[in-house]
Amino acid sequence: MWWLRIGMCAMFVFAAPLLAVAEVEVRSPLPVVTPSASTQAVTPQQFQVSLEKQFRQQFPMQGVDFSVKILFPKQPILVPKGRVGIQIPPDTMNGRTGRRSIRGAVHVNEQFEQMVNLVADISAHMQVVAPIRFIKAREILQPEDIHLIDVALPALRHNFLQHEDMAIGKKAVRHLSPNLPIQQPYLAEPPVIHKGDRVLLEVRQGRLIVQTVGIAKESGEPGKTIAVKNQASGREVIGQVVHAGLVKVLF
Repeated sequence: MWWLRIGMCAMFVFAAPLLAVAEVEVRSPLPVVTPSASTQAVTPQQFQVSLEKQFRQQFPMQGVDFSVKILFPKQPILVPKGRVGIQIPPDTMNGRTGRRSIRGAVHVNEQFEQMVNLVADISAHMQVVAPIRFIKAREILQPEDIHLIDVALPALRHNFLQHEDMAIGKKAVRHLSPNLPIQQPYLAEPPVIHKGDRVLLEVRQGRLIVQTVGIAKESGEPGKTIAVKNQASGREVIGQVVHAGLVKVLF
């Protein structure tokens, strides 16, 4: 039966390449869009320019490295000949980056022609302020505590700090981790009045202004409400910090 084994091996050897060839995927090229005498092509590049223009008009772009890539349609679309305009509606997702589905209206001679579903990859990078070290809540940020890092923005509307002077001298209202972008709500103005400070208590009623000396029972920045002990009467009153050394009594 040895000849049967040889024959079976030969069949397997010759059949294997045929199986391999059958697994190869053959992709046909994209159809070529050819304008006729009465039509013209609107290219993906034209959609890209219109989309980028809309985003730049709608969102602040100072210091932002912004780009748009159209993923669909890959081929031009045909419209009647005439003056072409592409209208991209205002974005309602705060300029979210990444892969986005956006609709664009094509007009010819200011007349609506068709709506096109676009798929675009939107990216934005910017230098933002971040801590160099771990910052505890209530710490005052110093120049040596921060630096600039490059980040990919999750959205074009954001609260990240772009300049170091926006953070220097501010108080952290929460713990800040190293090399993570600092957002505006994470910082506050530092206290201008500290617990135990002698302050001027001021009461205003119409044109009447009464002032006396008090002792701050807590710290506060401008606009914060704090407790102050009236040094003359010994009573504790509630007032609003105006600036360093001055508290306006609230009724």
